[in-house]
Amino acid sequence: MGTDNPSKEQLNQYFAELKGRIASYGAPIWTKYLDLGTHVVRLINYSKEFTTHVEKQLTYVLKDNAPSYDTTLVIFKESDEASGILQAYNPQTNTYYYSASNLEPEEFIKQGHIFVQVFNKILKTSRTGLVHGAVVGLDDKGVLICARGQRGKSTLAVLAMMQGFDYVSDDYLTLEKTNEGLFAYPIYSIITLSPRMYNELYDDLQGKFVSNNARKDKYVINIAPYHDSFRRRYPVSVCLFPEITDAPEPTIVPCNAMEKGRAITQLMHSTVRQTGDGDDIATIKKIMDFVKDFEFYRINLCADIHANVEVLREFVERHSEAKPKNLGKILR
Repeated sequence: MGTDNPSKEQLNQYFAELKGRIASYGAPIWTKYLDLGTHVVRLINYSKEFTTHVEKQLTYVLKDNAPSYDTTLVIFKESDEASGILQAYNPQTNTYYYSASNLEPEEFIKQGHIFVQVFNKILKTSRTGLVHGAVVGLDDKGVLICARGQRGKSTLAVLAMMQGFDYVSDDYLTLEKTNEGLFAYPIYSIITLSPRMYNELYDDLQGKFVSNNARKDKYVINIAPYHDSFRRRYPVSVCLFPEITDAPEPTIVPCNAMEKGRAITQLMHSTVRQTGDGDDIATIKKIMDFVKDFEFYRINLCADIHANVEVLREFVERHSEAKPKNLGKILR
């Protein structure tokens, strides 16, 4: 719209024009629902070009019906003359709008996970939030892996899922803080792997290739075949900070105060960088409060990715049985 501080009248005019543009598409292609764990989104789709992206990326949380919903998201394709992505929110109707001019798969995937910034706004409450992290576990003992990109987080989480771990996410997830504890919910049915990891896991991975994001630095795969491993409202029990090392075998050791601070900082920095919340002090503080009282351990990853998963399995099994002060150093 090009106005820094629009008046109420200007906003009303803008949304009236936006509704007029959407009305020109005729009836919606379909109306479905996205169950993000703590919030349900009514999704109204006016463009068939969006259908494949939604169905591939949000397979697990996409529902045909819902008894109720918290907000509405309207999606449509912009004209070819437009550029980039449009996002808007009308608080009077509690409706979000999202459109893009180029929905060609190899181009659109450059934007990353679909609707991330919209989901971030929807999930932003004092007790819930969208977080850029990974969660896997065993027998309701969840491990929150805190790290920036390129630190082995996705490879560890995805291979753990393939090896029988419970799975929530390797990238984005919903976190909810309650009096019972911290819980994680899945959102996306896609994973992203580096070319090296994609090639290494190719023979075992049952997922369906989606895209190499046109830059060929990330391979995107739909993992709907692993939906039986997905877990909702999964309790987080411990936090893990990955370090890539040249050690012959992986180890897991308790974090000292400095390492715990680095882990929390990376979780916060990675999240706000991806969501555009770098100046949102309240969100940064909330994420810190979510995890500051958890035990943090450092996993020293080695080149043998299967060995990394096995030491993680041993760690989770022992952590659920042992007192933290007696856990000590875990070797493969």
